Amino acid sequence: MRPKVSLVVPIYNVEAYLPKCIDSLLAQTLDDIEIILVDDGSPDCSGMISDEYAQKHANITVVHQRNSGLGPARNSGMKIATGEYIGFVDSDDWVSPTMFEKLYDAAISVNADICVGGHCNVSNGAVIQKCEHPYSGRVLSSRNDILKVREELFGHLPEDAEKEAFPMQVWTSIYRQDFVVSSGLHFRNILSEDTMFNLDAYRSAKSIVFIGETGYCYRNENQPSIMRSFSEKKLKQYEDFIQALYSEAENSDNAEICCLRVKRAAVQYVRLYAGLVENSNLSLSMKKQHLRVLVETDMMRKYCAEYPLSTLPRGQRVFQQVLEGKHFYIALLLLWSKRMMRQMNKIIAI
Repeated sequence: MRPKVSLVVPIYNVEAYLPKCIDSLLAQTLDDIEIILVDDGSPDCSGMISDEYAQKHANITVVHQRNSGLGPARNSGMKIATGEYIGFVDSDDWVSPTMFEKLYDAAISVNADICVGGHCNVSNGAVIQKCEHPYSGRVLSSRNDILKVREELFGHLPEDAEKEAFPMQVWTSIYRQDFVVSSGLHFRNILSEDTMFNLDAYRSAKSIVFIGETGYCYRNENQPSIMRSFSEKKLKQYEDFIQALYSEAENSDNAEICCLRVKRAAVQYVRLYAGLVENSNLSLSMKKQHLRVLVETDMMRKYCAEYPLSTLPRGQRVFQQVLEGKHFYIALLLLWSKRMMRQMNKIIAI
């Protein structure tokens, strides 16, 4: 009998969190699920833990491979998935018992290619924020409606300065297996592979349903050291992602608007990278040098330069102008001041 949902779990160096993740999948109220654990060359005991679970549970399959990254690990799992739908769970997160039953029931009720839910941000085991999808309760079945929503995956418009970012992640969704295969969907080995995967998926989908389920528990405390630490290679990763995103935008319906959204995303990634530089342990002169390299990139000279800075919030606009003017010490001071203010606000909140 064909499983209703195949759950692909890419695994790397998560021995402390993996049992909770797998146990939450085994506890699903949806019957007939397939669990595919992809050990991406993990140097710890994650692979052994996966094998132990597979020996005890017939619906668990383990794939061991050389370390290739998140996207390729997911692709390996997708290749052997046999379920009606495919879902993805990161190995340091977990899900509520009813999550995939709710997604599956909603998907088959309208014969959807994709069913999308929300998630909870969790820190130290406690839910700190419930994030329901902004389109919860909607069913999209016309190409125009789907492509209109797809535009938001490219980033914000100028008038959306205070609007919350459109959810890009794949782990709150399930995708019809036959649709995935016929559309040739796969993860690219690139930063923000979820965004690129969903851009491809939304372009081909004929029906998408959004529901209010927030059963995916995203472990928030793991992210700072991974995502907010400085590395020189991140600049190229950001550049490659923005270039890929812009190429996708140029070939999309309503290309002008999509390209404008990508330029706004470029502004955000420039600010993100500059913030990583400021918060690093580098000397002041080295920080200045890294900002000098940043302003010479296409991300700054091509994409940011064509964005209407007057539409940015005042603080962001001032920072961008200071950076473009190559006033690097002032730019670092602005970033430091903002970081100190955030820390003070956290202390006051406590």
